[in-house]
Amino acid sequence: MTTNGSSAHTGSQQENVRPLLSLLDKEPPSRHFSGQLEYVRHLTGMEKHESVLPLLHASTEKKTNGLDFLMAEFAEVSGRGRENANVDSLPRNSPKATNKKLGPPTTNGGIAATSGLASQRASGVLSGSGVLNARPGSATSSGLLSHMVSPWNVDVAREYLEKMFNKIEPPILLKLLKCINHLSTDPHCLENLQRADAIKYLIPNLDLKEGAFVSQIHHEVLNALFNLCKINKRRQEQAAENGIIPHLMHFIMSDSPLKQYALPLLCDMAHASRNSREQLRAHGGLDVYLSLLEDDLWSVTALDSLAVCLAHDNENRKVEQALLKKDAVQKLVKFFQCCSERHFLHILEPFLKIITKSSRINTTLAVNGLTPLLISRLDHPDAIARLNLLKLIKAVYEHHPRPKQLIVENDLPQKLQNLIEERRDGQSSGGQVLVKQMATSLLKALHINTVL
Repeated sequence: MTTNGSSAHTGSQQENVRPLLSLLDKEPPSRHFSGQLEYVRHLTGMEKHESVLPLLHASTEKKTNGLDFLMAEFAEVSGRGRENANVDSLPRNSPKATNKKLGPPTTNGGIAATSGLASQRASGVLSGSGVLNARPGSATSSGLLSHMVSPWNVDVAREYLEKMFNKIEPPILLKLLKCINHLSTDPHCLENLQRADAIKYLIPNLDLKEGAFVSQIHHEVLNALFNLCKINKRRQEQAAENGIIPHLMHFIMSDSPLKQYALPLLCDMAHASRNSREQLRAHGGLDVYLSLLEDDLWSVTALDSLAVCLAHDNENRKVEQALLKKDAVQKLVKFFQCCSERHFLHILEPFLKIITKSSRINTTLAVNGLTPLLISRLDHPDAIARLNLLKLIKAVYEHHPRPKQLIVENDLPQKLQNLIEERRDGQSSGGQVLVKQMATSLLKALHINTVL
């Protein structure tokens, strides 16, 4: 009775396992199994055994934020690595030995147990060079994945990525980078990518200078970094710590098509942290900001980044020294003079931050042509613009080395009087009132020639 029951139980288990194992000897269907197994039709029987079972096991796991897609791509990398290696010289187990090694299951969960064991066994045959090793227990195997029961093990995936990025061929690297870029478009994956040090391993790929896939690799890397770092100061700082700033400057100064990703990242670095601003200054980022003042699309953002860098300048005043250079002063004055009307309202506050933070920059700009430009724009139609212009004029007047000359040469009292007396239809009453109050206060100071 017991024997018959045991035989029936064993027969039932074998019936459960047989459909799974039969996949090893059949030609795979033309459609993609689990989305990524088209390449299996090119593998031999044993290779199918080692390649299909892990993904069959993975296909039963819960798919989370596209990680199933990434792991399937890892399997494809492994398959390609095996094709490139001389696997014919390695001993292969016969199908019988394989079945014996798996052994008959002892519970009703036989399919999952057998699949999981096969997945663990097959996962352990990836060598450190990215090539499958037919001897999973051998000393030559890196063993990185030999203990990976769950395909979503973050620590194992991180080690795997590190070795892969260092050793795999460009075509395969490009596929992996596309996967990471794809994951970076999902907001739910960003924290996981950060914890896996994705930024640390992505940036070195920007060092590649030659090869058929270099431009595509750069595109995938920079796009992924853009997705990771936008509106996140911690990741921006991490990117700066890992050397992204020189690469961003190269793409911008060489007018690369990737400039569209590099520009916002470089401008954001000024807002990230003290360390990122120090990295900017050390690598000449301030000069790039100054050169961007000639770019109509990015001039306002670059000016704001300069103002932020100056606002956080340390006791060494290196940012101030950089902005006091003759070339920098000329670029700032020229930018104010030539700024288009649609941007003019937005540059006044950054200029106000700059000249109120540093009295030396204030004075230098004033005596090099900024003062008459400020006064000449007092007839601007926007009340907020006039108010900010008056604030700028007040700040310049307080620190000007020759205040009386400033008053006389620019006929400043008369222009202030015009602001006080004028009436503008359609203007915000609140803004106009503030303009008149500021003009009145400044006019009184001019009459007594004292610092406010």
